[in-house]
Amino acid sequence: MKKILTTLVLIAAVAVSAQTKDPKKLLDAVRQKFNKVNDYKADVSVKLDMSFIKVPDMKAKVFFKKPDKIKVEADGFAMLPKQGLKFSPADLLKENFTAIYVRSETINNRKIDVVKTIPNSDSSEVILSTLWIDAAESVIRKVETTRKKSGTTQIELSYDNYEFGLPSQIKLSFNLGDVQMPMNLPNKLNEDADADKKNRRRRGLPESASLKGSVIMTYKNYQINKGIPDSFFVEKEKEKKEQLN
Repeated sequence: MKKILTTLVLIAAVAVSAQTKDPKKLLDAVRQKFNKVNDYKADVSVKLDMSFIKVPDMKAKVFFKKPDKIKVEADGFAMLPKQGLKFSPADLLKENFTAIYVRSETINNRKIDVVKTIPNSDSSEVILSTLWIDAAESVIRKVETTRKKSGTTQIELSYDNYEFGLPSQIKLSFNLGDVQMPMNLPNKLNEDADADKKNRRRRGLPESASLKGSVIMTYKNYQINKGIPDSFFVEKEKEKKEQLN
């Protein structure tokens, strides 16, 4: 009887093991694909939808070089989301964390694996991340991240080409809770924020507002691995210092 029970336990263990994928292998495959990218340049159009601020659509050029150099060129004021523009699997997965395979699901007729990552360091700003991974293409379809100070953000990614794992569109959704708007916004944004405050006062609501919304960034005209010198990014830093002096 004991032998039969032991055999049943082993069979059950093998069955469970067969159904559970290795989260490290899934994440490593994503990282390895993106590591083919040494540098890139792309045109980006940005559409910002916030609950109480009207911001016109923007256009920018984004330059990236491995491992983490980035430069953004945009005319005039641009409230560009760093989380979206700086998104890369390598950056997302560089922390020391514990990965847990959660489940497999089907989204838009594609098999998706869901993995949760928990930082091992108490000093990490990130509390928990959930990643939806398309294992067939080794790309991330969605990321939901909860941070200690900046609430929860969700990133959804679309692709026209899977060779390098670079997205054609990123949608960043956020909800940062109630905040007081800063006073040094450009005139048009200040007008929108002031109008919102007056409207809230008339309705007997607090002046702070829930900062939530979404940003859609559409990438076109990728130029990949053409060779961008380090000096290209250093010059930008010098320009910033000169503007401050």
